[in-house]
Amino acid sequence: MKEGKVMDNEKKTNWNIRPYLAMGLTAFIVIATSIVFYFFIARYSGASKFISLVIKALQPILVGVFLGYLLNPLVNRIQEFINRKIEKETKFAKWIKSSSRGIGIIIAMLLLIIAVSALVWLIGPQLYTTIEGLIVTLPTQAKNTINWLKEVIQQNDALEKYAETIITEVTAFTQNLLKTEVIPRTKEIVTQVTGGILVVAKGLINFIIGMIVCIYVLAEKDHFKGIFKKALYAFWPTKAANAILKTARKSDKIFGGFIAGKILDSIIIGILTYIILLIFRIPYPVLVSVIVGVTNVIPFFGPYIGAVPSTLLVLLASPIKAFYFIIILVVIQQIDGNIIGPKILGNSTGLSSFWVVFAIMLFGGVFGFWGMLFGVPVFGVIYFIIDNISEYFLKKKNMPLHSEDYNEIDTVDPETHKIKNK
Repeated sequence: MKEGKVMDNEKKTNWNIRPYLAMGLTAFIVIATSIVFYFFIARYSGASKFISLVIKALQPILVGVFLGYLLNPLVNRIQEFINRKIEKETKFAKWIKSSSRGIGIIIAMLLLIIAVSALVWLIGPQLYTTIEGLIVTLPTQAKNTINWLKEVIQQNDALEKYAETIITEVTAFTQNLLKTEVIPRTKEIVTQVTGGILVVAKGLINFIIGMIVCIYVLAEKDHFKGIFKKALYAFWPTKAANAILKTARKSDKIFGGFIAGKILDSIIIGILTYIILLIFRIPYPVLVSVIVGVTNVIPFFGPYIGAVPSTLLVLLASPIKAFYFIIILVVIQQIDGNIIGPKILGNSTGLSSFWVVFAIMLFGGVFGFWGMLFGVPVFGVIYFIIDNISEYFLKKKNMPLHSEDYNEIDTVDPETHKIKNK
């Protein structure tokens, strides 16, 4: 009898250990494969060239998928609104209901075209005028700023000595740079400018093609979802497929809420900055508002990145107004961080302020600008997956799931898993 009980206990132990070993082995294989794949791309130039070539070829598709992802919530709401408002079961009503998805796509695409056209029409000419005026008045503004600095320096003998040394060194460095770098590379610079114009033109063509692709993506959304789920349940165990679907839905919620929220938040901040700059008559309101709005898309560090070039622009025109501008920017960012941002974004990523900064530093350091832009939602998904795995093991042990419940824990009994508080 004792031998039978020992055998039963061994079987139970083995049965309990297998899932943990399988999950650990799977995690190890995924991590090891990812590391090998990364170093393969980094070390083997042929692979990186091939991947960059594929990405360039698929740029219109990627633009279309991104636009479709952004517009899909709007299309869904229009579709739901049409189906909810039409109650009578007439032939005309049935046709509208069956075509509600197509109507939603048409309205969403028209709104996108109107928004882009209005942005170009309103901002384009003013931005061009501002840059043109900046180029014309920059020498005078720079001269006035230098004269102002001279007046300040002349009042302090120690500063004057340092200033003369710095000016001499900067002048020599600039002359040497012009002789050795700028003038000999004039042809290369012209070629780069021409290439930049071609890149802009290609980007415009990719955007137009992307809009066409976007229509197909929105129209075939349900079909694509069906293909994904079919493949998922065909090649994965049912429990694993269910977990992947749950993670995919959460990822969609995190990315969708974050991207749409940040775009709307940045538009509001750009408009608010423009209005306040007009009221206080700060120079270059259009250009500065565009810089502040665009950089605001980057979480946490975006306002500081946009503040540097914006302040330098205003400083060239008026040092006193540059001081006012810094105060205005601080006030606007406080309003955004404490009122506008939380109202729009809510807690879409589920991350605390520390993890937001951690994600930006980590992904920004590894992947540059795109890492800073998308690092927060990516880390939000990783955090969600780790949190779900930890909850799975805690449920097995019948232990609390919330972190707050562990603040006062001293130890846990290894046999019964009962908590001993301090």
